[in-house]
Amino acid sequence: MSAPLSGKSIWVTRPAHQARDWADRIAAAGGTPLCEPLLAIDVAADPAAAHAALARATTADIVIASSVNAVEHAWRLSPEFAPEGALFGVGAASARALAAACGRPVAQPEDCFSSEHLLALDALRDCAGQRVALLAGEGGRTALADTLDARGAQVEKLALYRRRPCVIAPARLQHLLAASDAVVVTSAQALAQLECLMAAADSGDCRRALERCVLVAPSSRVVKQGNQRLRWTRAPVIVDRVSGDAVVAALARVWRGNGQ
Repeated sequence: MSAPLSGKSIWVTRPAHQARDWADRIAAAGGTPLCEPLLAIDVAADPAAAHAALARATTADIVIASSVNAVEHAWRLSPEFAPEGALFGVGAASARALAAACGRPVAQPEDCFSSEHLLALDALRDCAGQRVALLAGEGGRTALADTLDARGAQVEKLALYRRRPCVIAPARLQHLLAASDAVVVTSAQALAQLECLMAAADSGDCRRALERCVLVAPSSRVVKQGNQRLRWTRAPVIVDRVSGDAVVAALARVWRGNGQ
């Protein structure tokens, strides 16, 4: 089927500068992308401190990119940044971005992309005494840093950018939900912001519209968080990797399976 998402509208909640590629893939599959971010990406709260941390990271034994945003902001803050240690990416996109920035190979999990799968790599199992620089944003999960610390590594998490919640007026939120067949969130922070917006709207129409949508999320952990406060009548969809192609393939399977 050449247009597996034909007749379906998908709300892409990614930051605006990252949504266009996903929107193009949804449109190519026959769907209608609705781009409205739940989070925006801003510069680090303390650029001077981040720049100094990047100088220290140059000589770290291991440098890990947690996201494409982290890589982009690292070189924006310090264009001369040239890490000397072994390079790792949590996912395929972050690995590609780091490789392009450094011009060197970057290790990554082969099939599944998550902190847990990265930690399973042999090179990170025995890291006692090594200095690890984790290129990341402010806040977010601590599992990666905590586990490496427990293994005896000296971990420094670099806060290279910050996520800012986007405000969506209740009327706009209701319109988006009413028009959407699926809502794509790519982080726990994004889902938390959707929860805040739903609470602020305090609308039965919004709740009913959300309940009938298919939630697309990057992990069961994110789904469980949302299930505590948000209700979905359709089974959530977990994508095997955070990419536009993976979202299209997953939703195609859902609607093909339902005979829609």
